[in-house]
Amino acid sequence: MPDMSSALPLALAMAPLGGLLAFFTGRVVVLFPDYPPSDDPASPGPPPPTLPRSGQVVPWPPWSPLPWRLVLTGRGPGGETVRAPWPTVAAAAAAFAAVGFGAAHRSAAEIAALAFLALWGTLLSSIDLRVTRLPRLLVRPAYPIALALLGAAALTTPHGGTAFLHALGGMAALWGFYRLLRAIYPPGMGWGDVTLSGLIGLYLGWDGWTPVVSGTFLAFLAFSCVGLGLVLLGRASLKSHLPLGPFMVGGALAVLLFGDPIPLLLAA
Repeated sequence: MPDMSSALPLALAMAPLGGLLAFFTGRVVVLFPDYPPSDDPASPGPPPPTLPRSGQVVPWPPWSPLPWRLVLTGRGPGGETVRAPWPTVAAAAAAFAAVGFGAAHRSAAEIAALAFLALWGTLLSSIDLRVTRLPRLLVRPAYPIALALLGAAALTTPHGGTAFLHALGGMAALWGFYRLLRAIYPPGMGWGDVTLSGLIGLYLGWDGWTPVVSGTFLAFLAFSCVGLGLVLLGRASLKSHLPLGPFMVGGALAVLLFGDPIPLLLAA
C-alpha cells in the first residue's frame, strides 16, 4: 500500500503535468491515417504522417521522436491548426497521476522513466485505438529515450546496475516472444506490436523476471476479456482486428505501479 502522505500529493502534482505534455505532444495522434497491414513485399508501406484536413505531409526528421515545429506551435505546413484529442490529454493526466501514486516510493529517476512510458504509451494507445496502428516513427525513438532514462536510474538507484541488466534481458525476451507469435500466426500479431514489445519488456524487466510474465499475461487477459465482451455485445466479430497496444501499455503500468501478483500467488 503506497504511503498516502507522499503518494497522493505527488499524484495530484503529476496529473496536470501529464495533461500539459499531452496537450502538446498529443497533436501527433491525428496525423496517422488508417493503413490495412500487408505482408506483400511490393507494398509501399504505411502512408507518411499527414494533416487531418488538407492531407498535406508533415515533415518528420528521421529518428526524431516528434515533429517539433508542429508539436510546439500547433500548426502544420500551410498553417493548418492541429489539436490534441481531449481523451488523449485526459488519459495522459490520469496515467501521470497513477505514476505519482504508485511510484512515490521510487527514486526521482525511476519516476521520470515511468512518466515517459505513461506519456508515450498514451500517445501510442490513442493512435492504436483510432486507426489500429503503432507507428514506428513513434515507437523506435522511444527506445533510446527509455534506455537513457533507465540508465540514469541505474546510476542513482541502489542495485540499479542489476536492474538495468534485467531490463535489457526483459527487452530481448519479450521481443523474442512477440516475434515468435508473429511467426506462428501473422494475422494475429502486427509488426507494430512486435516493435513495441521490446520497449514494454525493457520496463517490466527493470523490476525483475516475474513482472515480464505478469505484465504480458495481464495484457493478453484484458485483451481477451474485452474482445469477448465486444463479441457478446455484438460490437465486434471473431474476425475483428482489435488494437493490442493499449493493453500492452496498460498491463505493464499496472504491474510496475501496483505490484507484481506472482509473488503474492506463490506465497498464498
